[in-house]
Amino acid sequence: MSYLSINLEAAKRAIAFPGFHSDDMLEIALTDPCTLNEMALPRAEQDRIKRKYRTLAFMGDALIDTILADYLYSTGREFERKELDDYRQAIADRPSLTDFAIELGLPDFSSSWNRKNRKPPEEEFGTWGEMFEAVVGVLFLDADRDFDKVAQWLCDRFLRDAIAAHENEEDYEFDDDEDPTLVTSEDYAEMVG
Repeated sequence: MSYLSINLEAAKRAIAFPGFHSDDMLEIALTDPCTLNEMALPRAEQDRIKRKYRTLAFMGDALIDTILADYLYSTGREFERKELDDYRQAIADRPSLTDFAIELGLPDFSSSWNRKNRKPPEEEFGTWGEMFEAVVGVLFLDADRDFDKVAQWLCDRFLRDAIAAHENEEDYEFDDDEDPTLVTSEDYAEMVG
């Protein structure tokens, strides 16, 4: 898919997923669907790319929620449903995923990096949050559906810090003023093998 204006090598370096080899899928994940109309592609090809992109994003969305739940479960704490919903809303919502996408550099690598009249990424939650989900979907498929490998990457790169930030907000309190079950990335790596 060389017709796309994607900086694939820089994206792969930034993503830094061990043993990554799925360039074609990553190109799809880094394709902003809005830019497909600007490319000289037959309509059927545009539709095919959009369907694959949406499927990758759907998969990534489910994985992010599951990895977040798995990480929280691994802490050994017992959560009320509302607490779990609060974590998901604070960490796995589109604005947070957009922050992850920006931190990863996706706006600089994607097909819309040089798009005219492009809004700042912070104003396009739908675009960048969904693209981050699609990238997570690609990583899962690239890892031959190895949940633990993707979970390790996502926790190390984003979730652990996002959870810590959420827990350090002044309106969030633990029963004993501190969490004795906080799990570090090293602890998590030992748990998942």
